[in-house]
Amino acid sequence: MCITTVKQRGGSIISTLITLVILAYGVFIGIQYVPQLLESHSIDSILDRMRDTQVADPAKTANDANMKVVRMLQINEMDYMTNNFKVENQDGMLLIIFDYKRELNLVFKTLPINHHKTMLLRK
Repeated sequence: MCITTVKQRGGSIISTLITLVILAYGVFIGIQYVPQLLESHSIDSILDRMRDTQVADPAKTANDANMKVVRMLQINEMDYMTNNFKVENQDGMLLIIFDYKRELNLVFKTLPINHHKTMLLRK
């Protein structure tokens, strides 16, 4: 009597399914998080440009700084952010405040993400 043994090669269907589920979950989170990350970097870029242009073409009033920020938001096609910032006078300086909220859906719960960025400019 001859008994032959067959060695299994490769992974099982269960390990393949687990791997695909983990990969799909990572893609699901990434699709939500990457645009939020790019939006945050764009706001940082706008604040950096405001600091740089304040030397060459200073905004004297809060209204001037407000118009500059709105123009930069329009250039970056971020018009939806015009209600999420304000410019205030503070001790002879201009304070630019971006404050907005986003959510990250983790399937089992929703994680609120608060963004708060400020910059103080000399007049």
